[in-house]
Formats: sequence, structure tokens, C-alpha cells
Amino acid sequence: MNMNDNIQIPVLAAPLQGVTDNVWRIAQHDVFGGVDAYYAPFMRVEHSEVRRKDLRDVDPERNTGTTLIPQILACQPDHALMMVDALKQMGYTRIDINLGCPFPPIALHRKGSGMLAYPDLAEALFQALATVDGVQWSVKMRLGWDRNDQWRDILPLLDIIKPVNIAVHPRTGKQQYKGDLDVGQFEALLAASPWPVIYNGSLRTVEDIENTIQRYPTLAAVMVGSGLAANPGMLAPGATPADYRRFHDLLVDGYTEQLNGGEAQLVRHLQDIWQTFLPGTAHKLFKAIRKSRTLDQYQNAAAAALADVENALSDKPEDENQDVLF
Repeated sequence: MNMNDNIQIPVLAAPLQGVTDNVWRIAQHDVFGGVDAYYAPFMRVEHSEVRRKDLRDVDPERNTGTTLIPQILACQPDHALMMVDALKQMGYTRIDINLGCPFPPIALHRKGSGMLAYPDLAEALFQALATVDGVQWSVKMRLGWDRNDQWRDILPLLDIIKPVNIAVHPRTGKQQYKGDLDVGQFEALLAASPWPVIYNGSLRTVEDIENTIQRYPTLAAVMVGSGLAANPGMLAPGATPADYRRFHDLLVDGYTEQLNGGEAQLVRHLQDIWQTFLPGTAHKLFKAIRKSRTLDQYQNAAAAALADVENALSDKPEDENQDVLF
């Protein structure tokens, strides 16, 4: 599916909470493409049941035409098994395990990257998941939670579930998305892993992807997060301003259909998309989007910003958005 001859391995879309839901995924796939598989934002259990909005997001009927890998977040084995059972009933046979989310309200509850500091919890989770038949596992993880070598305690435990691959972001959870990538620890993990490794982290341009593949020729794939959210046409050579307008129109249509909170909810959600979308948007245009209170006001402001799309694409995000990229 890759459109660039220099990218000879799969390109995967990382999950971003609040952004890369089924509406965004379908729009990106239909307008721009270049993504071999999409990882859904993590599912979780609240009030003793799987969140319904998470189940709706991964409903196969809402993801037609895309390759989707659902992701679960849990530290309690029974919660993980609840989500897995629901996904199996939908027909999923491949599920990703989130050991990477750095957001403190998640990680401090020993979920996501927070679990990397507790190998006993990880082992119990893997043992429970290993009892499930008919599912292949993958893992998205960090180097550790508060130390960059905690992966060394986790890596041997993965043999319990024998993942098809592991996606690694070369920072600790406590770093969130700040500070340097730990190239040395990533290279050590890459050399030590008996499972295929996917690189994830600070890939904002096609050139970044190409350089990473050249540097690590044994990678199984690369995973793109904030770079693709900022520029959904990142992987589509020759994308035009008209394509970005079409992409935006598909978002408006999709959320109009799916959101049931009325015009105010729709406008708020579309405004939230602009926190990551086209980060080079001129300040006055972005401000007009944020100040919109009606759909007509929003559409007028968005149209002005989309007319300036070429300028917006000339500026790249300085870092990944720590609030949404999990």
C-alpha cells in the first residue's frame, strides 16, 4: 500500500485518543491512503463493563475497507478478558496490548507504560491472555516507566503470549513526549528481541521514515502518530489542497452522523481535531476556529484555514502531542 518506493516495509497508523477514531481512519484511508494498518485507540473497562463508545469505534461495520487492530488497556486480567471476549465476538483475531500510554492518570494506575515498572502485573496479565484461543497478540510499549531499561524485565515475559510483533517508542513513560529519544536502549532492545520490532516515535515526515528504515534495516514496520494526525496526506505524494478539503468534509459528515449531542458537541469535537491537524495554521485562522460557537461559524473559519493549507503544511509540529498520543 505504500506509495513511496523508498518505504519497503509496512507503515502503521498509531492510535491517538480523541483523534484517530473510525471517522478519521476512514477519511484518511479514502482520501490519502498509504497506511497498511490502523491501530484503534485503546479500549478500557469502566464501571465493570467495556466502554460502549470503544465498542462502537471498532465495530467492523464502521471500519469497512481498512485493516484495523483493536487495542486493550488494563492491569486487571479479568478486565482484559472482558474486552478480549467482546472483540472476539466481533470477529477480531488480532489484538494489541497497550503498555505504552504515558498519560499520568493512566500510568499511575499501573496501566499502559506504568505497568512496565511492575513485571509481576505484566506476567499475570500475559498468563491470563495466554489462555485465550484464536487470538494473535501484539504489544505497543515504551522502554520503561521511570527507567529506560525496564524493558529488560518485560521482554522475557512476552514469551508467554508470543507476540507477532512489538511496537516500541524509545522514551520512558515519565518523559511522555519530551526529551531525547534513547537510541542506545532502542538498539539494545532491537538486538535482544526474538520478535519483530516496529519503530514508533517522532516520525513526522516521509524523510524521517526513510532515515529510520535506513538506520534500522531489520525493522518489521514503522508506526506514525502525530505526524500523520498533523498531515493526514503525509504518505500521499502529490496531495492537493482539494484533498485536504475533502478529508475535512468527510470528518464533518462522519461526525454529524455519529455524534448525538447536537451542534455544540459537533463543533467542539471538530475544534479538538484542529489541536493536531495542520499545526502550521496561521494563528488568527486557528483562533477563529476555536472561537466558533455554531456550525456555520466553524465552517467559515475552517474554510479560511483550509484555503491556507499549503502554508500550514510548510510548518511541522515540534513535538508529539502529549495529551492525545497513546
